[in-house]
Amino acid sequence: MNQEQRYLVDLLKAAVENVYQEERFLLTFSDGDRKGLEQAFAFRTGIHLNKLLQGTVYESLDLDSEYNKNHGGVKSSERFPDGMRPDLIVHERDSNDENKLVVEFKGYWNLNSARGLEEVAKDKRKLEDLTNANDNYGYLVGVFVIIQRNDPATFQYFENGQEINGQEA
Repeated sequence: MNQEQRYLVDLLKAAVENVYQEERFLLTFSDGDRKGLEQAFAFRTGIHLNKLLQGTVYESLDLDSEYNKNHGGVKSSERFPDGMRPDLIVHERDSNDENKLVVEFKGYWNLNSARGLEEVAKDKRKLEDLTNANDNYGYLVGVFVIIQRNDPATFQYFENGQEINGQEA
C-alpha cells in the first residue's frame, strides 16, 4: 500500500474507532446486543471521518453515503449492471478523476448465515470493481470493515481490483 492509501486507511480507522468510543455505542443497549445497525454505524463513521478530513488535502472532496451516481447515470459495472451503492466514498461528485476511498461495512451478525456470507461476497466484488484501475472508477483504495460486537473492527483492503491479502495498513 502506498503512502496516500495508508493515510486514507488511517483516517478511516480513526473514524471507526471514534464510533466505538461513543458513549452511546450503537451495538449495545440495556437489554443486550443490537444487530442490523450497519447503516447507522456507517453514518456515524462518516460523521467522524468528515471531521478528520478537515484541514487535509481531501477536505475539498465529497464524502457520501450510499452514493450510486456516475455523472448522469447509475454507478454500475459489468458484474453490477443494475447499479451499486457503496456505503461510504471519498470522491469528487460528477467526476471519476478524484475517486479516493470506498468503504463497505458488514456486521458480525452477517457472518453466521448463508445469506449474510452471500452479502459479504457481493460487497467484496463491489470493492474489486470500484478499485479496478481499468474500470470506470479506479478508487485508490477500498476497505471492507467488519463491525465487531466486543472487539475492534477488522479491515480488509482492496486496490487495483483485488484484495490485498495479509497486508496491514
